[in-house]
Amino acid sequence: MYICLVGALLVVNRWQRNRSTRKFGRIHVTQIIIIIERQGHRLSENMRRALHFVFKVGDRSKTATFYRDVLGMKVLRHEEFVEGCKATCNGPYDGKWSKTMVGFGPEDDHFVAELTYNYGMAEYQLGNDFLGLTLQSSQAVSNAKRLGWPLTQVGDSLYQTQAPGGYCFYLVDKEQPSTDPVQKVCLGVSDLAKSIHYWSKLLGMTVMEKNDDKKTALLGFGDTQCKLELRDINGTVNHGTAFGRIAFSCPRDQLPDLEALMKKEKQNILTPLVSLDTPGKATVEVVILADPDGHEICFVGDEAFRQLSMVDPKGNELLDKGMAEDKSNEWFAKHNRQKAAA
Repeated sequence: MYICLVGALLVVNRWQRNRSTRKFGRIHVTQIIIIIERQGHRLSENMRRALHFVFKVGDRSKTATFYRDVLGMKVLRHEEFVEGCKATCNGPYDGKWSKTMVGFGPEDDHFVAELTYNYGMAEYQLGNDFLGLTLQSSQAVSNAKRLGWPLTQVGDSLYQTQAPGGYCFYLVDKEQPSTDPVQKVCLGVSDLAKSIHYWSKLLGMTVMEKNDDKKTALLGFGDTQCKLELRDINGTVNHGTAFGRIAFSCPRDQLPDLEALMKKEKQNILTPLVSLDTPGKATVEVVILADPDGHEICFVGDEAFRQLSMVDPKGNELLDKGMAEDKSNEWFAKHNRQKAAA
Protein backbone atom coordinates (compact mmCIF):
# COMPACT_ATOMS: atom_id res chain seq x y z
CA MET A 1 0.00 0.00 0.00
CA TYR A 2 2.91 2.30 0.83
CA ILE A 3 4.23 1.75 -2.71
CA CYS A 4 0.83 2.68 -4.16
CA LEU A 5 0.84 5.95 -2.21
CA VAL A 6 4.36 6.82 -3.29
CA GLY A 7 3.46 6.05 -6.90
CA ALA A 8 0.41 8.28 -6.77
CA LEU A 9 2.44 11.10 -5.23
CA LEU A 10 5.03 10.79 -8.00
CA VAL A 11 2.26 11.13 -10.59
CA VAL A 12 1.04 14.33 -8.95
CA ASN A 13 4.59 15.63 -8.78
CA ARG A 14 5.08 15.05 -12.50
CA TRP A 15 1.79 16.79 -13.20
CA GLN A 16 2.95 19.82 -11.24
CA ARG A 17 6.15 19.96 -13.30
CA ASN A 18 4.20 19.69 -16.55
CA ARG A 19 1.29 22.07 -16.19
CA SER A 20 0.51 22.04 -19.91
CA THR A 21 -1.36 18.79 -19.38
CA ARG A 22 -4.00 18.61 -16.70
CA LYS A 23 -5.22 15.06 -17.42
CA PHE A 24 -3.56 11.68 -17.43
CA GLY A 25 -5.60 9.60 -19.83
CA ARG A 26 -9.08 9.75 -18.35
CA ILE A 27 -7.99 10.35 -14.75
CA HIS A 28 -8.12 13.91 -13.43
CA VAL A 29 -5.65 14.97 -10.78
CA THR A 30 -8.57 15.48 -8.40
CA GLN A 31 -9.31 11.79 -8.79
CA ILE A 32 -5.70 10.96 -7.98
CA ILE A 33 -5.92 13.04 -4.83
CA ILE A 34 -9.11 11.23 -3.78
CA ILE A 35 -7.31 7.91 -4.30
CA ILE A 36 -4.45 9.11 -2.09
CA GLU A 37 -6.85 10.25 0.63
CA ARG A 38 -8.70 6.92 0.60
CA GLN A 39 -5.48 4.93 0.66
CA GLY A 40 -4.19 7.14 3.47
CA HIS A 41 -7.34 6.49 5.50
CA ARG A 42 -6.94 2.73 5.08
CA LEU A 43 -3.25 2.97 5.87
CA SER A 44 -3.96 4.89 9.08
CA GLU A 45 -6.35 2.15 10.21
CA ASN A 46 -3.75 -0.49 9.38
CA MET A 47 -1.34 1.38 11.65
CA ARG A 48 -3.48 0.36 14.62
CA ARG A 49 -2.16 -2.54 16.67
CA ALA A 50 -3.62 -5.06 19.12
CA LEU A 51 -1.60 -4.75 22.33
CA HIS A 52 -2.87 -6.64 25.35
CA PHE A 53 -5.77 -7.85 27.46
CA VAL A 54 -6.12 -6.80 31.09
CA PHE A 55 -6.79 -9.48 33.73
CA LYS A 56 -7.51 -8.75 37.38
CA VAL A 57 -5.67 -11.25 39.58
CA GLY A 58 -6.09 -12.07 43.24
CA ASP A 59 -3.12 -14.39 43.73
CA ARG A 60 0.06 -13.10 42.14
CA SER A 61 2.15 -16.13 43.08
CA LYS A 62 -0.11 -18.71 41.43
CA THR A 63 -0.71 -16.37 38.51
CA ALA A 64 3.04 -15.97 37.97
CA THR A 65 3.42 -19.75 37.96
CA PHE A 66 0.78 -20.11 35.28
CA TYR A 67 2.11 -17.48 32.90
CA ARG A 68 5.81 -18.11 33.44
CA ASP A 69 6.04 -21.85 34.07
CA VAL A 70 2.99 -23.25 32.27
CA LEU A 71 2.57 -20.96 29.27
CA GLY A 72 6.25 -20.08 29.05
CA MET A 73 5.73 -16.33 28.86
CA LYS A 74 8.31 -13.85 30.11
CA VAL A 75 7.85 -10.89 32.42
CA LEU A 76 8.27 -7.85 30.18
CA ARG A 77 7.92 -5.22 32.91
CA HIS A 78 6.52 -4.79 36.40
CA GLU A 79 5.35 -1.58 38.04
CA GLU A 80 4.00 -0.72 41.49
CA PHE A 81 1.56 2.13 42.11
CA VAL A 82 0.50 3.74 45.38
CA GLU A 83 -2.92 4.90 44.16
CA GLY A 84 -5.52 3.98 41.57
CA CYS A 85 -5.20 4.73 37.86
CA LYS A 86 -6.94 7.79 36.37
CA ALA A 87 -8.18 5.57 33.55
CA THR A 88 -9.24 2.80 35.99
CA CYS A 89 -6.59 0.43 34.56
CA ASN A 90 -6.80 -1.55 37.80
CA GLY A 91 -10.59 -1.37 38.00
CA PRO A 92 -12.66 0.85 40.34
CA TYR A 93 -10.11 0.73 43.16
CA ASP A 94 -8.23 3.65 44.69
CA GLY A 95 -5.55 1.89 46.72
CA LYS A 96 -2.14 0.39 46.08
CA TRP A 97 -1.86 -1.90 43.07
CA SER A 98 0.64 -3.40 40.65
CA LYS A 99 0.81 -4.03 36.90
CA THR A 100 2.76 -6.87 35.34
CA MET A 101 3.08 -7.29 31.59
CA VAL A 102 3.79 -10.86 30.44
CA GLY A 103 4.12 -12.26 26.94
CA PHE A 104 6.14 -14.28 24.45
CA GLY A 105 7.90 -11.14 23.24
CA PRO A 106 7.74 -7.33 23.28
CA GLU A 107 4.48 -5.53 22.60
CA ASP A 108 5.93 -4.06 19.41
CA ASP A 109 5.03 -7.34 17.72
CA HIS A 110 3.35 -9.56 20.33
CA PHE A 111 -0.05 -9.55 22.03
CA VAL A 112 0.53 -9.79 25.78
CA ALA A 113 -1.33 -9.99 29.08
CA GLU A 114 -1.57 -7.18 31.61
CA LEU A 115 -1.99 -8.57 35.12
CA THR A 116 -3.39 -6.06 37.59
CA TYR A 117 -3.20 -6.86 41.27
CA ASN A 118 -5.05 -4.79 43.86
CA TYR A 119 -3.58 -5.16 47.33
CA GLY A 120 -6.27 -6.42 49.67
CA MET A 121 -8.41 -8.02 46.95
CA ALA A 122 -8.44 -11.82 46.95
CA GLU A 123 -10.82 -12.71 44.14
CA TYR A 124 -13.19 -11.39 41.50
CA GLN A 125 -16.48 -12.72 40.18
CA LEU A 126 -16.33 -13.97 36.59
CA GLY A 127 -18.98 -13.09 34.03
CA ASN A 128 -19.67 -14.43 30.54
CA ASP A 129 -17.84 -11.61 28.80
CA PHE A 130 -14.34 -13.07 28.38
CA LEU A 131 -14.60 -16.43 26.59
CA GLY A 132 -10.96 -17.31 26.15
CA LEU A 133 -7.51 -16.59 24.78
CA THR A 134 -6.07 -19.03 22.22
CA LEU A 135 -2.35 -19.59 21.72
CA GLN A 136 -0.24 -22.12 19.85
CA SER A 137 2.45 -23.88 21.86
CA SER A 138 3.08 -27.60 22.26
CA GLN A 139 5.62 -26.60 24.91
CA ALA A 140 2.86 -25.02 27.00
CA VAL A 141 0.84 -28.25 26.75
CA SER A 142 3.92 -30.22 27.79
CA ASN A 143 4.60 -27.84 30.68
CA ALA A 144 1.03 -28.16 31.95
CA LYS A 145 1.18 -31.96 31.88
CA ARG A 146 4.57 -32.00 33.62
CA LEU A 147 3.43 -29.62 36.36
CA GLY A 148 0.05 -31.30 36.82
CA TRP A 149 -1.84 -28.19 35.70
CA PRO A 150 -5.42 -29.20 34.78
CA LEU A 151 -5.95 -29.72 31.06
CA THR A 152 -9.02 -30.84 29.13
CA GLN A 153 -8.79 -31.92 25.51
CA VAL A 154 -11.64 -30.23 23.64
CA GLY A 155 -10.64 -30.89 20.04
CA ASP A 156 -7.98 -32.18 17.70
CA SER A 157 -4.69 -30.89 19.15
CA LEU A 158 -6.66 -28.40 21.26
CA TYR A 159 -6.68 -28.21 25.07
CA GLN A 160 -8.59 -26.02 27.47
CA THR A 161 -7.12 -24.82 30.75
CA GLN A 162 -7.67 -22.04 33.26
CA ALA A 163 -5.49 -19.34 34.70
CA PRO A 164 -5.87 -18.62 38.44
CA GLY A 165 -9.14 -16.76 38.84
CA GLY A 166 -10.88 -18.97 36.30
CA TYR A 167 -9.89 -17.23 33.07
CA CYS A 168 -10.17 -19.62 30.12
CA PHE A 169 -7.22 -20.39 27.85
CA TYR A 170 -7.04 -22.63 24.78
CA LEU A 171 -3.72 -24.26 23.92
CA VAL A 172 -3.10 -25.50 20.37
CA ASP A 173 -0.78 -28.49 20.66
CA LYS A 174 1.49 -27.55 17.76
CA GLU A 175 5.02 -26.22 17.60
CA GLN A 176 5.25 -22.66 18.81
CA PRO A 177 5.73 -20.33 15.82
CA SER A 178 8.63 -17.91 15.52
CA THR A 179 6.05 -15.12 15.35
CA ASP A 180 3.50 -14.35 18.08
CA PRO A 181 1.90 -17.59 19.39
CA VAL A 182 -1.20 -15.72 20.61
CA GLN A 183 -3.87 -16.20 17.95
CA LYS A 184 -7.06 -14.63 19.25
CA VAL A 185 -9.10 -13.30 22.16
CA CYS A 186 -12.78 -14.24 22.27
CA LEU A 187 -15.46 -11.97 23.74
CA GLY A 188 -19.15 -12.70 24.22
CA VAL A 189 -21.69 -10.38 22.59
CA SER A 190 -25.47 -10.14 22.68
CA ASP A 191 -26.04 -8.99 19.09
CA LEU A 192 -23.38 -10.12 16.63
CA ALA A 193 -24.45 -7.84 13.76
CA LYS A 194 -24.47 -4.79 16.02
CA SER A 195 -21.04 -5.67 17.42
CA ILE A 196 -19.56 -6.27 13.97
CA HIS A 197 -20.78 -2.84 12.92
CA TYR A 198 -19.17 -1.21 15.96
CA TRP A 199 -15.79 -2.93 15.71
CA SER A 200 -15.47 -2.75 11.92
CA LYS A 201 -17.25 0.46 10.87
CA LEU A 202 -16.40 2.61 13.90
CA LEU A 203 -13.08 1.16 15.05
CA GLY A 204 -11.81 0.18 11.62
CA MET A 205 -11.15 -3.53 12.12
CA THR A 206 -11.38 -5.88 9.15
CA VAL A 207 -13.89 -8.75 9.27
CA MET A 208 -11.72 -11.73 8.32
CA GLU A 209 -14.15 -14.58 8.92
CA LYS A 210 -17.83 -14.96 9.77
CA ASN A 211 -19.52 -18.21 10.75
CA ASP A 212 -23.30 -17.98 10.83
CA ASP A 213 -23.71 -21.49 12.28
CA LYS A 214 -21.43 -20.80 15.23
CA LYS A 215 -22.54 -17.17 15.41
CA THR A 216 -18.97 -15.92 15.46
CA ALA A 217 -16.92 -13.33 13.63
CA LEU A 218 -13.15 -12.92 13.50
CA LEU A 219 -11.77 -9.40 13.15
CA GLY A 220 -8.34 -7.82 13.18
CA PHE A 221 -6.16 -4.86 12.25
CA GLY A 222 -3.70 -7.05 10.37
CA ASP A 223 -3.03 -10.62 9.28
CA THR A 224 -0.01 -10.97 11.56
CA GLN A 225 -1.71 -9.55 14.66
CA CYS A 226 -3.76 -11.22 17.37
CA LYS A 227 -7.39 -11.37 16.24
CA LEU A 228 -10.59 -10.54 18.07
CA GLU A 229 -13.32 -13.17 17.94
CA LEU A 230 -16.87 -12.09 18.75
CA ARG A 231 -19.29 -14.85 19.75
CA ASP A 232 -23.04 -14.32 20.10
CA ILE A 233 -24.09 -15.79 23.46
CA ASN A 234 -27.83 -15.42 22.85
CA GLY A 235 -28.32 -13.33 25.94
CA THR A 236 -27.13 -10.44 28.06
CA VAL A 237 -23.40 -10.04 28.59
CA ASN A 238 -22.50 -10.13 32.29
CA HIS A 239 -19.10 -8.66 33.15
CA GLY A 240 -19.05 -9.70 36.80
CA THR A 241 -16.37 -7.89 38.81
CA ALA A 242 -13.48 -9.55 36.96
CA PHE A 243 -14.23 -7.60 33.76
CA GLY A 244 -11.15 -7.00 31.67
CA ARG A 245 -10.10 -4.54 29.02
CA ILE A 246 -8.61 -4.97 25.56
CA ALA A 247 -6.02 -2.45 24.41
CA PHE A 248 -4.97 -1.19 21.01
CA SER A 249 -2.58 1.51 19.85
CA CYS A 250 -3.02 4.07 17.11
CA PRO A 251 -1.09 7.15 16.01
CA ARG A 252 -1.49 9.76 18.72
CA ASP A 253 -3.14 12.26 16.36
CA GLN A 254 -6.01 9.81 15.80
CA LEU A 255 -7.12 9.86 19.44
CA PRO A 256 -9.09 13.16 19.33
CA ASP A 257 -10.75 12.09 16.07
CA LEU A 258 -11.68 8.72 17.55
CA GLU A 259 -13.23 10.39 20.57
CA ALA A 260 -15.11 12.84 18.34
CA LEU A 261 -16.44 9.97 16.20
CA MET A 262 -17.77 8.18 19.27
CA LYS A 263 -19.49 11.35 20.46
CA LYS A 264 -21.02 11.85 17.02
CA GLU A 265 -22.25 8.24 16.94
CA LYS A 266 -23.53 8.55 20.53
CA GLN A 267 -21.30 5.70 21.72
CA ASN A 268 -20.09 5.23 25.27
CA ILE A 269 -16.82 6.95 26.24
CA LEU A 270 -15.68 5.76 29.66
CA THR A 271 -12.63 8.02 29.91
CA PRO A 272 -12.15 10.98 27.54
CA LEU A 273 -8.63 11.67 26.27
CA VAL A 274 -6.33 11.74 29.28
CA SER A 275 -2.60 11.56 30.02
CA LEU A 276 -1.30 8.75 32.23
CA ASP A 277 2.00 9.03 34.07
CA THR A 278 4.27 6.13 34.99
CA PRO A 279 7.14 7.20 37.30
CA GLY A 280 10.41 7.24 35.40
CA LYS A 281 8.79 6.28 32.10
CA ALA A 282 6.97 7.86 29.16
CA THR A 283 3.62 9.60 29.64
CA VAL A 284 0.95 8.12 27.40
CA GLU A 285 -2.42 9.42 26.25
CA VAL A 286 -5.47 7.19 26.13
CA VAL A 287 -9.17 7.14 25.34
CA ILE A 288 -11.26 4.43 27.02
CA LEU A 289 -14.39 3.30 25.19
CA ALA A 290 -17.11 0.71 25.74
CA ASP A 291 -18.73 -1.30 22.94
CA PRO A 292 -22.50 -1.99 22.79
CA ASP A 293 -22.10 -4.79 25.37
CA GLY A 294 -19.90 -2.78 27.72
CA HIS A 295 -16.56 -4.38 26.81
CA GLU A 296 -13.89 -1.89 27.79
CA ILE A 297 -11.55 -0.79 25.00
CA CYS A 298 -8.40 1.26 25.45
CA PHE A 299 -6.80 3.17 22.59
CA VAL A 300 -3.37 4.57 23.40
CA GLY A 301 -1.08 6.83 21.40
CA ASP A 302 1.40 4.54 19.69
CA GLU A 303 4.47 6.76 19.72
CA ALA A 304 4.68 7.22 23.50
CA PHE A 305 3.45 3.70 24.18
CA ARG A 306 6.37 2.19 22.28
CA GLN A 307 8.65 3.99 24.72
CA LEU A 308 6.61 3.00 27.77
CA SER A 309 6.36 -0.65 26.73
CA MET A 310 10.05 -1.26 26.20
CA VAL A 311 11.06 -4.54 27.83
CA ASP A 312 12.61 -4.03 31.26
CA PRO A 313 15.37 -6.60 31.84
CA LYS A 314 14.66 -6.31 35.56
CA GLY A 315 10.94 -7.04 35.14
CA ASN A 316 11.12 -10.59 36.48
CA GLU A 317 13.21 -9.48 39.44
CA LEU A 318 10.84 -6.62 40.22
CA LEU A 319 7.83 -8.95 40.19
CA ASP A 320 9.54 -11.38 42.56
CA LYS A 321 10.53 -8.47 44.80
CA GLY A 322 6.98 -7.12 44.81
CA MET A 323 5.57 -10.53 45.77
CA ALA A 324 8.18 -11.04 48.49
CA GLU A 325 7.44 -7.65 50.03
CA ASP A 326 3.67 -8.14 49.89
CA LYS A 327 2.75 -8.93 53.50
CA SER A 328 -0.97 -8.44 53.02
CA ASN A 329 -1.77 -12.13 53.55
CA GLU A 330 0.12 -12.13 56.85
CA TRP A 331 -1.58 -8.91 57.94
CA PHE A 332 -5.06 -10.25 57.28
CA ALA A 333 -4.24 -13.54 59.01
CA LYS A 334 -2.80 -11.74 62.05
CA HIS A 335 -5.95 -9.66 62.39
CA ASN A 336 -8.17 -12.67 61.79
CA ARG A 337 -9.64 -11.11 58.70
CA GLN A 338 -10.02 -12.18 55.08
CA LYS A 339 -9.14 -10.27 51.96
CA ALA A 340 -12.07 -8.78 50.12
CA ALA A 341 -13.87 -10.59 47.32
CA ALA A 342 -15.25 -8.25 44.66
